Amino acid sequence: MIWGLLFILILLYLILWNSKVTFLKMRNASKPLTAKVVEYRNEKGPMRNDYTLLPYPYVSINDNTSELRKLKYASSNSKPFEINDEITVFWFSGTLYYWGSFDRGIYKYLPGQIKF
Repeated sequence: MIWGLLFILILLYLILWNSKVTFLKMRNASKPLTAKVVEYRNEKGPMRNDYTLLPYPYVSINDNTSELRKLKYASSNSKPFEINDEITVFWFSGTLYYWGSFDRGIYKYLPGQIKF
């Protein structure tokens, strides 16, 4: 019983750690941009088969355009940013990501790399 629980915890840790390392590689290969949160729109989240809507922030990037762009960062329990907040974002493969995504919650305690 205890070995099964330990195995599941280690597996979960490795999955979370791998997603953080992948994100940090994407972020390090990109240029940071400043954006302003303009509004939230409720949209269906990825890989959901129910009718739950998540509040996705839409931002205006400070590049002299008035176009709103969807930020790939949604939280099911709250709106992580206030309207008119200035945040740092980056582009990767045509998707706009929040720069500090893995600096919050449980992810901030995971290492960005392992040194032997």
